[in-house]
Amino acid sequence: MRLATSPRRLAGNAGVCAVAAIALVIAAPADRAGASREIPLVRDGGVYEVPVTINGWLERRFILDSGAADVQVSADVFLTLYPRGAPPPRFLPGVSYRLADGRAVSSRRFMIPSLRIGSYEFPDAVASIGEPGSPLLLGQNVLARLGTWRIDNRRGVLVLDESPAGAPGTGCLSWRTAPATCAVAGARDYFRDARPRHDVVSLVLLDTAGDRATVLSDVLRLDGHRAPVRLCGPIKMRRAPTGWSVDGAPTLREIGAGARCLP
Repeated sequence: MRLATSPRRLAGNAGVCAVAAIALVIAAPADRAGASREIPLVRDGGVYEVPVTINGWLERRFILDSGAADVQVSADVFLTLYPRGAPPPRFLPGVSYRLADGRAVSSRRFMIPSLRIGSYEFPDAVASIGEPGSPLLLGQNVLARLGTWRIDNRRGVLVLDESPAGAPGTGCLSWRTAPATCAVAGARDYFRDARPRHDVVSLVLLDTAGDRATVLSDVLRLDGHRAPVRLCGPIKMRRAPTGWSVDGAPTLREIGAGARCLP
């Protein structure tokens, strides 16, 4: 049985981490009436892979790995996406990961503008860059956005069940039209009602787990006759009986008008 090397992000400055786990998913009968909520998988040895389209044109199979914190692409796939002389991607601050064999490694990260799985498209997916030839991993930062899912081993499909927080099946990908059941809608409504007034530039769901979520917020603070101030940063959300609300006062940093809003 071939096991993927699953990077899990180290926690904080203390270096406390949990060793990545291989997810054990129990198969259950799929509802054929919900075929539109199924994604075909490919079994390669002892792991499942899912076809993924990056930036609308590059197709690769990624290992379905709930033990990985983020999406991982190999260095050679990264160079295929961004060959020498091409416009560079949006790089993010690097992080340290703990591999399944216990080693800690540092990795560069970047933002994938578009990552598509089946009929679901995820804008602004964070990915780390592995060594040349390293496995391509579909990690928790995307899997969590699918909502509740399971694997039907008999038919080899990923079955999407409930879709909380930010799953595409509930229309949460667009913060402008997302219903109250989406974390991005809670962030949108928070800034709409805030005083002084704020205009939203963009809201992106970074992660979600149960009743908690994180939304990257890029907003303009409008304060009377003063010039607008652009603010950026991740805000914590919690699920409430009537939808989602901000968990405490968000701490956003001021950035320039032409700067990129990064986590």
